[in-house]
Amino acid sequence: MTDRERIRRALEPLHASDGTLEEVLEMIDREKTVKTMKHTGRRTVRTALIAAALVLILSVTAYAVGEHTGFFETVFGNGDIASWDTEHVTLTDEDGNVWKYDVAGQERVPVDPEDAEALVGDETASVGQSVTVQDVTFTVEDIVMDANGMGVLTYTMEDPNGFPGTEFTETGGMLTQDSGEVGTLRGATLCFADANGKEISFLDENTIVAAGGTDTRKTVAMYFAPFEGMEEAENLKLTFYVVKEHDPDATLAADVEAEGGVIFPLSQAVAVTPLTGPDGWSASISPVGLMIAPPEGNPYGQNYFFNDLAIHMTDGSEYVLKQAEPYMYNAMVGCVSEGFRTGFTFNRIIDPAQVESVTAVGEGSGYEDAGGEAVPYEDAWIDGNTLQEGLTEMHDELDLTFTK
Repeated sequence: MTDRERIRRALEPLHASDGTLEEVLEMIDREKTVKTMKHTGRRTVRTALIAAALVLILSVTAYAVGEHTGFFETVFGNGDIASWDTEHVTLTDEDGNVWKYDVAGQERVPVDPEDAEALVGDETASVGQSVTVQDVTFTVEDIVMDANGMGVLTYTMEDPNGFPGTEFTETGGMLTQDSGEVGTLRGATLCFADANGKEISFLDENTIVAAGGTDTRKTVAMYFAPFEGMEEAENLKLTFYVVKEHDPDATLAADVEAEGGVIFPLSQAVAVTPLTGPDGWSASISPVGLMIAPPEGNPYGQNYFFNDLAIHMTDGSEYVLKQAEPYMYNAMVGCVSEGFRTGFTFNRIIDPAQVESVTAVGEGSGYEDAGGEAVPYEDAWIDGNTLQEGLTEMHDELDLTFTK
């Protein structure tokens, strides 16, 4: 019995809603995907045989500037992906294993496409480039990214066979119906690349499938944020794949570069607005993302987090990115990047000119010396893995406000 079947069976006596079930299954699938695919140099897929893979290198000499029909509504609007409330799930499977999940609620808000066009229209590329993997044709539609490497793109999938082995959920999930024998996974990976298309590093990503479409054609929105490698990169690179059979010994086939290609030069990314915080903390914000940077001599490394994070607008409204009670998460991607910076890609579009402040409340943990002085993270370790003698753990409460 697969993990997905165990979870489904365990949830049955709880009479959980379809939404709860799908959220739990999606979280498990995402966790497995991250563990098996995210951090390998050329992404090994250990549970699937790749039928084929094609690469699209995003490079162009000019943007198609103008109205990007439907793009902003799909990625930032609330018409295609509905909001949902916080749910707390506890279940026990037939083997006695206890599964506990807090499923974060998410609030979607309408987008004004004219306002979005005015904010990022000039930096949004309309691509229209297609590649075919097996029977599936992938077409990159539109893409926007800010100078911190956070953004969103859309692509369509056309499968004349009607997407066998795949289930699409109301919350934008694309789940493989894995029976252990048959299943099909379709998707893309995104990385930074040099001028020749050589991979530098992968980006963190989260995909949702827009509601609607047809039995043979779906639109996918891919939200992304960088781990590292942006400073050396000149392009973004997409690799599309189709997984048709399951084989525990199989690995990703060699990339096949698509002829031609489309262009997304990083130099034309959306500008960011700098924000200043207390005690050397800083941030930068764009219409599509927020990046928070710890101070020089950061004692926490990546061991800090925010329970509550909100963007406050000059009109008195606020965009809650994270909230502990009730549990809300209104970012599409959140990850730690180079320099232990924390980035969040938005689920809506904002005007940085209307931002009054950003507040972040959380905790940080690090080390201090015998005199009670915090020690910079990089100085606390010998060769990166042995803690200096005489240091003790310390925990700080963080209550930060960032302003222009």
